[in-house]
Amino acid sequence: ARAAITIDDVISTGVHAPGTTAGSENDAKGNNAAGQKPSSSIRRFTVRDLAPSELHPMAGPDRHIVSPPPDDIPVTLVTCRTTVGNLHVLVHPSWAPLGARRFLRMVDTKYFSSKVALMRCIKNFLCQFGLAGDPSLNKQFNGKQNRLEDDPNWLPEGPTHRKNELGVKRFGRGYMAYAGGGKNSRSNQLIVALRDNERLGGGSPWEVPWGELVGEESLRRNGPPQGRLSKEGSSEGIARDFPELDYILGCDVVDSSR
Repeated sequence: ARAAITIDDVISTGVHAPGTTAGSENDAKGNNAAGQKPSSSIRRFTVRDLAPSELHPMAGPDRHIVSPPPDDIPVTLVTCRTTVGNLHVLVHPSWAPLGARRFLRMVDTKYFSSKVALMRCIKNFLCQFGLAGDPSLNKQFNGKQNRLEDDPNWLPEGPTHRKNELGVKRFGRGYMAYAGGGKNSRSNQLIVALRDNERLGGGSPWEVPWGELVGEESLRRNGPPQGRLSKEGSSEGIARDFPELDYILGCDVVDSSR
C-alpha cells in the first residue's frame, strides 16, 4: 500500500524531478538541458492516497490553529506540472467558495498552460505566482469589475491569534490563498506558504485559504517585477534576465472526493 502523503512532503529543499535540472538549466520553453520536457510522473496519486486528516483536516497539536470549515462540497485534487516537478493542490470549496471556484476555472480553461512564472518565492515565507505567460490572458482579471468579492475568513484574526497555546501558527505551511491589496481585490495572483506563518490570514480579506498543497518539490526562486511580467509574460527577455526562474507549465483536475 502506498504511504499517506503528509504535510512534510509538501515542500522539499533542493530536490528536482527525475528528468529535470535546476531552473538555471531549463530553457525558455521549459525544456531541460537534454531538450526534454520535465517529468510529470514523480508521484501520481488520488484523494484515496490521502490520510483522513489530510483529506478533511481538523485542528491539532502540530497543524491548523482552528478546524477549517467542514467539506460539505466535494474537494478537488489538481496536479500542476512545473519545471521542478509536480505540485498537487487539494481544493476545498467549503473553505472559500469564490476563491476555489476561480482557481478551478483557471485550471479548466488551461490558463496555467501559458507558462506561469513562480515569480516571487521567498525562502521560509511564501511563493507568489499567477500572472499568465501570455499577457493577453491577464486582461480578463483586470479592472474592479473582475475582482472577486471576499470570502468570509475562517482563520482567527488579530495579533492575539497569531498562534495558539500549543504554538500552532495561524497560516499553515502549504495553505493557498490570493495575493491582494484591499477589500474585494483578489484577481489572478496566488500565494502559497512555504512555512507556518503567524501573520498571514490575520485580517487581510484576500488571504483566506481555499486549499493547500499536498504534493512535493521546491519553490525557492525570485523573479521579475510584477509590472514587467504582466506586460511581457514568459518572454525570451524574461528568460534571459531571470535564468533561474521556474514556471508552472499546466494544471489539471485529477480526482475529487465525489
